[in-house]
Amino acid sequence: MYLGVHSCLPNALIVIRLRVLYVLACLLVCKQREVNLDTTMNKPDYKKITQALNYLASKEGGKISYMKALKLLYLADRLHLRRYGRLITDDRLVAMKNGTLGSQAKDIVVQNEHLPYSVYQYSEDKLDRSTPNVIGKKIEEKDQLSDTDIECVDEVYDLLGDKDQFALADLTHSLPEWKRHEYVIESKEKLVVDLEVEDLFKETDQPILNRLYSESLDELSLSRELFNESIEQKACLA
Repeated sequence: MYLGVHSCLPNALIVIRLRVLYVLACLLVCKQREVNLDTTMNKPDYKKITQALNYLASKEGGKISYMKALKLLYLADRLHLRRYGRLITDDRLVAMKNGTLGSQAKDIVVQNEHLPYSVYQYSEDKLDRSTPNVIGKKIEEKDQLSDTDIECVDEVYDLLGDKDQFALADLTHSLPEWKRHEYVIESKEKLVVDLEVEDLFKETDQPILNRLYSESLDELSLSRELFNESIEQKACLA
């Protein structure tokens, strides 16, 4: 029985051809929609955010300054993006007066009244926020965190965990993604500004941070490509 030419193609080649067709279709749809591929379309992963904050609290004996936790988590997000092409938390990353951080992570630690009920309840069950400006762990769970998520949180904490929240805020002020918006933040023209993801792939002028963010140009190029591809797919499927 004649099965046609495609029946003789190796499975890998068929997969590659299908992948090419899929990407071309996505790009066509994006072009038709005029999608801005520089804008992240991520939906914050509140379970990962909560578990990562909980994990950081456990490293401090069960309680941690909420600003310190937010800064450490942001720096870990930045590291994971540069190394693996995705954020740990999928959070909306912003610049504020005290530096850079994840927007929903901040809403979770301060118990923002506008949080969706599912997010509020999940974090309420896992985090102790009875002490002002401090978060503590109730139930330690890490099942939502991947090995690479934990790896990056550990590396950031091992290098910077001895610093207090104010020193960490100063470090985030040295990041290129904050410096881009320094004027509008310091002049109070805006209180919150969305970060440009491309800036997270740039070097800093702080030697201690460059010890953390030491990826090669080839590694950064691959991570940037992976991230942009994931954004393209989310944009096309939205």
